[in-house]
Amino acid sequence: MVIGRQQERAVIADALSPRSASPAVLLLGEAGVGKTLLLDTAVEEAEREHARVLRVRGSVAESELAFAGLHQLLLPVLDDGVDGLPARQRAALLGAFGLGEDLTPPDPMMVSLAVLTLASRIASTGRLLLAVDDAQWLDPGSCQVLGFLARRLAGESIALLVAARGTHRPDWLDSTVPQVVVAPLSPAEAEELLGAQPEPPVGPARRQVLATAAGNPLALIELARRAARDGRLPPMGPVPVTDLLESTFAAQADGLPQATREALLIAAAAEGAALSDVLAALPPGSDMEVWLPAEQAGLVHVRADRIEFRHPLVRSAVYGAVPFAERRRAHLALAAALAGDPDRRAWQLSAATVAPDAAVAATLEATAMRTFGRGAVAEALAGLERAAQLHPDTGERTRLLSTAAYTAVLVGDLDRAETLGAQASHLTPDPAATSWISAMNGLVAMLMLRLERAFALVVGEEVPAAGPLAEDVSTIATGIVYHSGIAAQRERIRPMLAARAAEGGEALGRPFHLWDIGVTDPFTHGNTVRALLPAAAAAPGLIPTETHTLGVLGMLLDETETAVSLLGDMVNPQWEDAADFHAGMTAADLAWANFDCGRWADARLGVERLAERFLAGHRNLGSARALTALATVCAVTGEPGTALRHASAALAVTEPARALATVVRARRAAALAATALGDHHAAHLHLSSVFDGSGAPVHYHLSCYAVADHAAAAVLTGHAGQARAALEQVSAAVGAGASARLRQILLRATALLAEQAAAGAHFRAALEDPAGQRWPFERGQVWLEYGEWLRRQRQIADARTALTKAREIFDGLGAGHWAARAEAELRAAGITVGTARHSALRSLTPQRQRIVRLAAQGLTNRQIGERLFLSPRTVGTHLYQVFPALGVTSRSQLRDVVEREAGPGPGL
Repeated sequence: MVIGRQQERAVIADALSPRSASPAVLLLGEAGVGKTLLLDTAVEEAEREHARVLRVRGSVAESELAFAGLHQLLLPVLDDGVDGLPARQRAALLGAFGLGEDLTPPDPMMVSLAVLTLASRIASTGRLLLAVDDAQWLDPGSCQVLGFLARRLAGESIALLVAARGTHRPDWLDSTVPQVVVAPLSPAEAEELLGAQPEPPVGPARRQVLATAAGNPLALIELARRAARDGRLPPMGPVPVTDLLESTFAAQADGLPQATREALLIAAAAEGAALSDVLAALPPGSDMEVWLPAEQAGLVHVRADRIEFRHPLVRSAVYGAVPFAERRRAHLALAAALAGDPDRRAWQLSAATVAPDAAVAATLEATAMRTFGRGAVAEALAGLERAAQLHPDTGERTRLLSTAAYTAVLVGDLDRAETLGAQASHLTPDPAATSWISAMNGLVAMLMLRLERAFALVVGEEVPAAGPLAEDVSTIATGIVYHSGIAAQRERIRPMLAARAAEGGEALGRPFHLWDIGVTDPFTHGNTVRALLPAAAAAPGLIPTETHTLGVLGMLLDETETAVSLLGDMVNPQWEDAADFHAGMTAADLAWANFDCGRWADARLGVERLAERFLAGHRNLGSARALTALATVCAVTGEPGTALRHASAALAVTEPARALATVVRARRAAALAATALGDHHAAHLHLSSVFDGSGAPVHYHLSCYAVADHAAAAVLTGHAGQARAALEQVSAAVGAGASARLRQILLRATALLAEQAAAGAHFRAALEDPAGQRWPFERGQVWLEYGEWLRRQRQIADARTALTKAREIFDGLGAGHWAARAEAELRAAGITVGTARHSALRSLTPQRQRIVRLAAQGLTNRQIGERLFLSPRTVGTHLYQVFPALGVTSRSQLRDVVEREAGPGPGL
C-alpha cells in the first residue's frame, strides 16, 4: 500500500519518462522510510506499460566481490544477450565475471560498453528500466559501470532508478541526475498507514507508536505488529529508528525454532549466495521446511534461487544478535560449501578469522590478484589490505601493505595509500624493503603536495656513500624532482644517476632509465631519449607502469603524438575512472599533450571532472595540474575571466607547496588570459615570475617554454632588456638539446627581441621546419607576429599571406582573441575582412564534434560507438540532431563540412 508520496511519485514518473532528456532519478532517505516501496511501485508501473525491468539489490556480503552487482543485474539476459555482442565487448564482459577464456585483464571501459550495448539492444524492442536498490552496498566495479550508463542514457529507451540509504549522493552517480530525498510521512499520513494495519493499536499504545516511529513507515508497521503480538512496546526514548527496527526484528527472530534461527544466521552470513550454497551449509538433515516459520513471521521470502530478507535491517538484526562464535561457525560452514567458488570462499574465511593465519591471508591475496585481473582494482585493494591484516609474517605483511598502498594510488585514494604506507614503514627492518616503502610513501607525499617531504623520504637526508639509487626508487625520486623543480633536489639526484646515464646497450632503452635521464636533464639527454622513445614504446610486453612512464616522457620531451597515443591507452577521456588513475596525474598529462597538438576539446574533456574536484576541496597535485590545464584551455578559447580564477586557485595551493612545474604552467595560463583581455602588464608580471632576477629559468625545463611569450609581453611593456636576459639564460641552458618545438619558440623569441631589420630572418627560420606545425597554436603565433612585422616593413603582400595563415590556424583552433588580432592586422594591410564566419561544427558540443568528424571519415555508427564508448543508437541520435545545425541532409555531406573547417579540430 502506498500512502501519500504523490509528489515523489510524480517526480519519479517525470524523470523516467521517455520524454526526459536523461531518464534517471536517485532516491535517498533513511532506512525504512519507503525508498524500496517507491522503487517497487515504479517497477510495477513500468511492467504494466510492457517495459522490461532488470533489478539489482546491493548487499554488504557482496560489496567486495568484483562485479557481483552487475552480474545480478544482467543474469536474466546474460545467456541470450552476450552472444550477440561484438567480440571484444563479449570477451571483456565475460572476463569481468570470471567466465571468459582470455586471461588478459579486461578493459574496464570495454566492460561498460558491453553493458551499454546489451542494454541498448534490449531497449530496441521496448523500454528498459534498470532498478538499483541499496546502492550504498554495491561493489565499486558495478558502480563504475552504472555511472557510465547514467551518463549515456540520452537517445536510449533506457531509464535508471537508483535507491540509496542516507542523504549523501553516491560519488559514482553524475551530479545532473535528479534526486528525491524521501522524507518521513506527515502526521496525517502516519495515522492513515497505522489505521490500515491488520490490528492497529489504540489509545496510549497508538500514540506511543506514532511518536516512536516519527513518520517512518517501516517502524510504524513493525511496532504495530509488535504491539499486536506481544501486547507491549519498547520503552520510549531517543532511540534511532535503525536501532529500534533492528531490535524489533531481532525479537521476532528470537521466537522462532532453534533450527530456523540457525538457518537464518547462515542466510544472513551468505547474503547474495545461491540457495544451493546456503542449503549446503545447513546442518545435515535440514530441509526446506526449516524456512517456513521465518516466512510466516514475515522475515524472509524463499525464492527459487535464493533466500531474500524482507528488509536489509532484518539481515543485520539476525546477524548482529548472536555471539561471534556462532557467526564464525556459520562462515566456516559456508566456506566449506563454497569450495567451487574461491572468491566467495575467501571472504567467508576472512569473516571467520580474527587471529593471524597465513593460509587465509594467502587465499585472500589470490582472490585479490584474480580480482585485479578482472579489472576491479578497488575490490583488489580490499583483499590485499585484509590479507595484510591476517598474515603472521612481518615481511609478508609489509609486502602486502606496500602493494595495497600502490594499488590505492592507482585508484586515486591517497589518504588510504598514506595510511597503508605508514603501516608498512613501521614493520620491516629489511633495508631493501625499507627503501622501496619509503619511495612509495614519497610518491604519495608528492601527490599530496608535500614535495620537500617526498624528496626526503625517497632520497634521505644524506647523500649515499656509494652506489646509485635502485631503478624503481630513482623513478619516483626523479618524478619528485621534476614536479618540484627545486634546484637543490636536482643537484642531489644527478650523481646518483650518473652511472646509469653512462650505461649502453639494452639498458639504455629501458623505459625507467629513459625516464630518469630524460626528466632530470631534458636538454642534455633529450635528443638521445627522443631517438630511443619509438622503439621503447613499441617494445612487446610493456607493463602498464612502463607505458604510462613513456607516455608522460613523450609529453615532456615534445613527442606529442606518441604521448597522446600512449596516455590515451591508459586514461581515455571517455573513461569513467580516468580521473582516478594515478590520482589524476595521467589525465592531466594527456590533457597537456592534447592541448599542445591542438586537440583542445579533448584537453577540456579530460580534466573538467578533476578540476571540479579541486574546486570542491579535493586538492592534490593531480587535481591542481588538471585545473591548470583547464585554465589554459579557457584562456585561449574565449573564457579569460574563468581562466584567471582557475589559475589563481591553482597558484594558491601550488606556490606554498613549491610545486614549481605546476606554478609555471599556472602562470602561463594566467598570462594567456591577461593577453586575451588586453592587459599586457599583467601578462608580463606573470611571465617574468617564471624567471629569476638574472633571467634564469625558475623551473629548469618548463620555464624555457615561456620565453617567447615573455618576450612578446616584455616588448609591449618596455621590458625588452629583461626578456633578453631570460633568452640568453634559456639558450645557454638548452644548448643543442632543443626539440623542434622549443627551437621554434626560441627563434620566435629571438625575432621579437631582435633589431627590426634583423627580425625577419629569425621569423623565417622559425617557420622553415615543417615539424613546427605539430604545435599549431605556437605556429600560429609565429605567423601572426611575422605578419605584423612584415606589415610594419611595408611588405604588404607577404604580410597578407602570413596573417591569413595565422587567422586560419586560430579560427580552426577557436582561439578567438588571436584570430581577431590577425583580422585587425589584415584590415590594416588593406584586406576587407568580414566578421569571423560562424563555425556550425565548432558550436557543437565536443562529443558531437568528435562524432561528426569520425562519421566524415566513413566510420559506421557501431565503429564510432566503440571509439567513443557510446551505443550505436546514441551515435545515430546525435547525428540526426546535428544535421539541421550543420545544414546537411545526409551522412555523405559531413566530409564537406569538416573540410571547410580551417586548421585542426578536436582530437579523435
